[in-house]
Amino acid sequence: MGKVTFTSTQDSLILGFTITLSAISFIGASLIIVSYILFAPLRTNSFTLVTLMSLADVLGNFSYFLGDPTSNTGLCTFQGVLQQFAELSSILWSTIIAWTLYAAVVHRKDTSKMLHKFIAVGFGVPFLLALLPLTTSSYDNTGAWCWITAEDVAGQLWRWLIFYGPLWSAIGFNTYSVYIVRKGLKSAFAGADEIPQKYKVLINKLKWYPIILVFCWFWGTVNRLQNAFNPGNEVFWLYFLQAFFRSMQGALNAVAYGAQGSVREEWARWLSDRPRMGWLVEKVRPPMTEAPVTDGDEDVSNDETVL
Repeated sequence: MGKVTFTSTQDSLILGFTITLSAISFIGASLIIVSYILFAPLRTNSFTLVTLMSLADVLGNFSYFLGDPTSNTGLCTFQGVLQQFAELSSILWSTIIAWTLYAAVVHRKDTSKMLHKFIAVGFGVPFLLALLPLTTSSYDNTGAWCWITAEDVAGQLWRWLIFYGPLWSAIGFNTYSVYIVRKGLKSAFAGADEIPQKYKVLINKLKWYPIILVFCWFWGTVNRLQNAFNPGNEVFWLYFLQAFFRSMQGALNAVAYGAQGSVREEWARWLSDRPRMGWLVEKVRPPMTEAPVTDGDEDVSNDETVL
């Protein structure tokens, strides 16, 4: 099959949207990382996981800044490996976060000393899996970017074994975990007059965790299914939709996982110490109904789990 061939206009359109949206996601994920570095109160176990997921998003976004490399070049292979590693890593970090919430709320399990294991899963596993297609020379240009080619059986297997299979397994696990956690939190406060505000925020926000993955990867999955069942007849609009939605993942993760009251409060304090930026304080400060999470708050398990 070789390189997927679109017109130069179509190629430019896909690439332009990919780079533009990836830049927005890059900025959003980078703000999470900068927040973690600048503000010591944010260096909790839970926000550490969010920051590591943001690091994966930054690397994934960066891979698209490399453009549309020529087939069979070192740059093309590098982009493909980096993209495979970073995007699977981001997905696995979302699953790790879902599992820590599940473990804390359902089993009252302390996961604060498991960071080394999380790093092994969140970064180590994707790295090893990203190396596997190199054994069959399966990284090549796949339409406006380089990834695992579909021109042979090996490439098709790698696509589903090391990316789309784990992706939809993660979506299934995240959906189940979020359902159980939401149910557990509601049950924990069943006899209370009112659910504490921070848990109302968490309960409302949890549903977005699996939805983001479905939103960002539905069209990518449809596109790769089309590639598998009708090789050599790629559909431009499927590639465009894949590029458009997938590139938004970093920004959506930053909003869903990182735009919590405590983060905004730290930025509001930082801005208030800089007179020229004072006008931004009220725009950044969280509303009174969204109380920042602090280690002194009462909770149902461990405040470190509140994202």
